[in-house]
Amino acid sequence: MAERYYYSIASGSTGNCGLYRTEDAAILIDLGISFRRITTALAGVGLRPEELSAVLLTHEHIDHVKGLPMFLKKTRVPVFASRGTAQALAEKQPECADRLQEFDSGDGFWVRGVDVTTFATPHDAADSVGYILSDGTSRFGFATDLGFVPREAAGLLRGCGTVVLESNHDPHMLQAGPYPYSLKLRVSGPAGHLSNPDCAVFAADLVKNGARSIVLAHLSEKNNIPELALQQTMAALRGLPACAVQVAPAGCMGEPVPLEEDMSCSLSG
Repeated sequence: MAERYYYSIASGSTGNCGLYRTEDAAILIDLGISFRRITTALAGVGLRPEELSAVLLTHEHIDHVKGLPMFLKKTRVPVFASRGTAQALAEKQPECADRLQEFDSGDGFWVRGVDVTTFATPHDAADSVGYILSDGTSRFGFATDLGFVPREAAGLLRGCGTVVLESNHDPHMLQAGPYPYSLKLRVSGPAGHLSNPDCAVFAADLVKNGARSIVLAHLSEKNNIPELALQQTMAALRGLPACAVQVAPAGCMGEPVPLEEDMSCSLSG
């Protein structure tokens, strides 16, 4: 059987990076940690940075692009970014301008036999996006940094066997926490981050439509607890088809998540 899995390398407010791997492709999603950490993580699965097929950026916030400048200096690996994200990065780091491969949100392209579909995500960034990756056998969805799940994104994510989905904060912890009021409004707003309850509701929708593995990602260190995020999602999945659910660790590489094969039919019909 071909090797297909997802590794969460880092997830959370201090840095985000994940590895999608098939038999023929190795794709990083975001570069929110140092190049050294990325190199060490890849070495753990037998890869060097220069062997990567591509990097996909979700948006320009520092916890998603911290390692970008050094990555561009050390490798010639193609880095894809939405047009708005590329422009925002070029304004801050002009040396990146001619190295980013731009696309319009909603565009699709191919990377080493992997069909990449992009979709807009509602977040307070220039042009934030999520991704669907399909190698013809497994369909993988990646959706973090979104204040809510738009209809178009939901439609694309339904039918994915494996989904990385944001479960950023507990609403009660956020309101009682240390953030200033303006930041609380930002995080909980429609261009902020997905809460545990909203994640749980959409996770149930995904499972009804074929998801068999869900990774809860981008948890807030101050406004969430991994056990709480997991508990709320698992409660929403009671009585539904079996689905493996795990929380992406913040500061270390997680266990490999097998990329589930596409379901031949939808359970919602």
